[in-house]
Amino acid sequence: MTDGVAEQPQVATTPPFGWGNDELTRSLDFARHNQWASFHNKRSAVDRLIAIDAQFVTASKDWLNPADEIGAFLLLRCHSSFRCAVGDAMAGRAVETYVLCRSLLEFAGYAVHIHRNPSLGIVWLDRHKDKVSMEKQKNAFSHNKVLGSVKAANVHAAERFEDLYQLTIDFGGHPNERSVTGNMKMVKEPNKRTMLSIMQHRDGPELDLALKSVARCGLVSLELLQHLFNARFELLGINAAMLELRKGL
Repeated sequence: MTDGVAEQPQVATTPPFGWGNDELTRSLDFARHNQWASFHNKRSAVDRLIAIDAQFVTASKDWLNPADEIGAFLLLRCHSSFRCAVGDAMAGRAVETYVLCRSLLEFAGYAVHIHRNPSLGIVWLDRHKDKVSMEKQKNAFSHNKVLGSVKAANVHAAERFEDLYQLTIDFGGHPNERSVTGNMKMVKEPNKRTMLSIMQHRDGPELDLALKSVARCGLVSLELLQHLFNARFELLGINAAMLELRKGL
């Protein structure tokens, strides 16, 4: 079991015909340029993200017959969410970073919840069986119930998990006030006031917080997944690496 893609893409050396001729692809180019700028200008933060990603890779590489299959698949989805969150954070897409960070935390939280309550595995798998099954799954996987399992697994990590989860809800995981007003700029001119909604931030506190938040969410998620796969994490040196990566964060 490992992470992967359905098909290895060919690497293009030049953009395809028509790329950059519309607002969408120009926006994607701007995002990539922001990612390059973050890689160059925020190297310490990005290096930490690269190191966290390496722990996810190590955990899943050449993984044969995991004892907890659902937990293993949730770990892989957690890793994918982490990478997408890193991509948005480095691009300056602050609000969208928190949407993905919420997903990242929830994949890890669900893994712990099912691991501690094995009967919930079939409840989770049967979500779309019928309306009764869906309501049963929704009730069994409420945030408070998932948080209860996380607390039972690691009370200290649970505190960080909940603080970060609520931060993601406020800053983008839900369309709450801070996700909108925290990413606005007001330009005042004589007889005119322009209100801008920032979709891609340049260097500044919003970018710094997004990069740090992804790192924190990634590490907390790994710490929760450690509860499921501690022997593997210990053998592969992931536990020791996590302790080093948490310093100063």
